[in-house]
Amino acid sequence: MKGGIVFEVIPCTKSASEAYARKIIDKITNALEGMKNVTTLNIPEIVEENHLGRPYYKNIDTREFGLKLRERCGREIIINTVVVHHNSKDKFEQWLDESISKFGIKNFVFVGQKINSFEYPGPSIIEANSIAKNKKINFGNIFIPERDNEADRLISKTASGCNFFTSQVLFESDKIVNVLKEYSRKCNEFNLKPAKFYLSFSPVSNSEDIAFIKWLGAHMTEKTESRLRFADDTGKESINVIIELVNKIFSFLDGIDVKIPVGLNIEYITLHNLELAKELVNLLADFKTENYLN
Repeated sequence: MKGGIVFEVIPCTKSASEAYARKIIDKITNALEGMKNVTTLNIPEIVEENHLGRPYYKNIDTREFGLKLRERCGREIIINTVVVHHNSKDKFEQWLDESISKFGIKNFVFVGQKINSFEYPGPSIIEANSIAKNKKINFGNIFIPERDNEADRLISKTASGCNFFTSQVLFESDKIVNVLKEYSRKCNEFNLKPAKFYLSFSPVSNSEDIAFIKWLGAHMTEKTESRLRFADDTGKESINVIIELVNKIFSFLDGIDVKIPVGLNIEYITLHNLELAKELVNLLADFKTENYLN
C-alpha cells in the first residue's frame, strides 16, 4: 500500500436495497474523486456480540462491498476481519485463501477479541498472523494506545509478521506518543524492523457523534469534549483539533531514534460526516510527512 492516506469506508447494511446500496457507493465514489492522495480504502467489519460473545453481522460481506468499490474507484482495498469469530483456525485459513484467490484481496487487518474472559472458536491474533505469514499478503493488526502494555503487544505482533497497524480513532496525543516511543525503543532492542502505523482520525459534527465515537472506544479528555460541544461549528472545530493533533504527533516522531513509518487513516463514522472527512483528507494531503509516508 503506497501513499500516506487510507480512507475508511463503512459497508452497507444487509437490509439495504440494491438501489440504495448503489446510491451509497455512488456517493462514496463521488467524494473520493475530490480527495487528494487517497490510494487505499479500509473496510471495517461491523459486528455486534451478544452476552455469549457470538457475532451478529448486520452489514454485507466486506469482501463483496470492497470488490464493488475497487471496480468503481480503482483503489486498493484493505479488508478487516475479527479472527476469533471464525469457527476454527482451519475455517479462518479457508476464508483467507478464498479472499485471496476468489476476490483478489492482498491487504488485511486481523482484529482480536473484545472480551478477554470469553473463549472464542477462532484463532488468536498471533495465530492468525502465523497462518497468514507465508501467503504473500500484506496484513496488519489493531493498535489501541490506551491499552495496558501496548508496546509489548505491538512488538509481539510485529515479530509474528504483522506489517502494519491501524489505530482506534484518536483525539489525544499523550498515550500515542508514549507508546510509539516505547515501541521504537523495543524495536531497537530486539533488532526488529518497525511496522507501519496508520493513525486514525475522524471529524464529528454534533453531540451524538461525540457520544458514539466515545462508545466505540475513542479516548477524549473533558477539555477536548467541551471544546467540541460548545464550538460554534463542531465539525470545523473537530478538524482544527485533528490538525493540531497530527502536528503534535509528527513533531514528536522527528525526535525519536528509530524512525517509524506512519500514514493516516481517515474515517467518517457516520455518512453525514462524509463531506467533513473529505475536507480533512484534503487538508492533510499536503502535510509534510515525507520521512514517514513512503
